[in-house]
Amino acid sequence: MFDETLVVASATSAFNNFAVVPPAFLWNVVLAVPLLFGIYMFIRHFADKCGIKTYITIERTTFWTVVLTALWVVLMGGNYAVLRDGVSLLPWVTAAILFVSCIFIGINTRVIKLPIWYGNGNVSNRRRWIINLIICALCLVPVWMCGALNWWGGLLQVAAVVIGFLVGRYTNRQMRAVPCTLGVMFVTTVAVLMQPELWRFGQLGNLGPAHLLWILAVGIVIAATFALDTVSARGRIHQSAYVKLKWLMRFTLALCMVLFVLTEAVPIFIAAVVSAFLLFAMSVWHSTGFSDMLTKRMLAWAIILFGCLIGTPAISAIGIIWIALPENSSPKGIGFLL
Repeated sequence: MFDETLVVASATSAFNNFAVVPPAFLWNVVLAVPLLFGIYMFIRHFADKCGIKTYITIERTTFWTVVLTALWVVLMGGNYAVLRDGVSLLPWVTAAILFVSCIFIGINTRVIKLPIWYGNGNVSNRRRWIINLIICALCLVPVWMCGALNWWGGLLQVAAVVIGFLVGRYTNRQMRAVPCTLGVMFVTTVAVLMQPELWRFGQLGNLGPAHLLWILAVGIVIAATFALDTVSARGRIHQSAYVKLKWLMRFTLALCMVLFVLTEAVPIFIAAVVSAFLLFAMSVWHSTGFSDMLTKRMLAWAIILFGCLIGTPAISAIGIIWIALPENSSPKGIGFLL
């Protein structure tokens, strides 16, 4: 009863259970509503005035979403001084996020020439090369620090960033913008669920309903967007079989959602998102066609919800800007997914 470990664990659990009652991320969303509403109201006028409407494309929207997500992972991620540091998989997850993000960033910045010294002996070029090397090293310091829990953590993150950028920039690899962005957001959402100190200040407190429902909403919208982007509408599946399969997948999704609320387990969350994807993919495959703008609209909502989840209004603003433009009007017929 008086074992020191049990006393500390009990005190931590009591503090955590109290700390998660007010979901701070939700209040941050409420405080950001005036900002996001202002962006929605004035972005059309600003875009017309500055002539940047043609600049706002789906490629740039996804690119800056990935860039800001990678920066958030570097500046806000990491697994510092929690109760199960020795068995945590979070450093590997963050390294995977940074690796894929940097591949995508490298692919989309190939047209930008990097200042490189070619060793021609010119003093000015040599000095410029040394300065650029110092700047790159300083930029990698935060990357090292986000994994500095042990000696190999920082090295892992730096290697993921450097190798990912080189692979994306100096190979002929290509990545589709929407699936890559959705993958980065989904894995980051899983990392948020794995990272207890972000919400729980430890690992013994239970999450509140706002946390659980919001993270479910993010996962389900990501699954819907991925199904719309990757599955073709072919009008397949017999109607009677389609109805039965739809009810089966609805029941499976509802069961996974209830289990996730009860357990807060990462595997259950992944199972819920996979079930949602199968449900939506079956609906898309059964349909005869839908507007391409529906995919982009769902992507915008996924970006908005994801930005709110990680407390980054800049990411939510990207989705707001895409929705606010008049040519991106809301498509009809989204109900067929359910």
